[in-house]
Amino acid sequence: MSDPTRLAGPARPDLLEGWRIMVVDDQEDFRWYLLAVLADAGAQISEASDGREALDAARRFKPDLITLDLSMPGHDGIATFRDLRSSPETEAIPVCIVTGRPEMRALIYDRPARPPEGYMDKPIDPKRLVDTIRRILDLRRRRSRGR
Repeated sequence: MSDPTRLAGPARPDLLEGWRIMVVDDQEDFRWYLLAVLADAGAQISEASDGREALDAARRFKPDLITLDLSMPGHDGIATFRDLRSSPETEAIPVCIVTGRPEMRALIYDRPARPPEGYMDKPIDPKRLVDTIRRILDLRRRRSRGR
């Protein structure tokens, strides 16, 4: 992978510093864009280009959050989301759905599994992406402290 951190604008490393975020999207250019935005915000980043790769990478990388595209060939985002939620190793990882197909939203929310912690339609505004992820992670931190 080339260095995605050189694709985005000025860094704001304090926003996501210390957080591990995995980007899952089959579109390489879009995946690199998200990786650049998140790296500029200080996140430690990892990536996967399909669902099977994402499941393996999530177990190895142990991200604090996963951004997940729904429309991917093969093991799509819906199947990947279901598998993430059903595995003891990955069920607690917050997921933010990032998709260009808003009509698929019901396929995720109309399931017995816990719904995703976030949802965004493409195209993505970088500030809104970072703010959404930060809110999800802050909520996760507050909940874990309350235990």
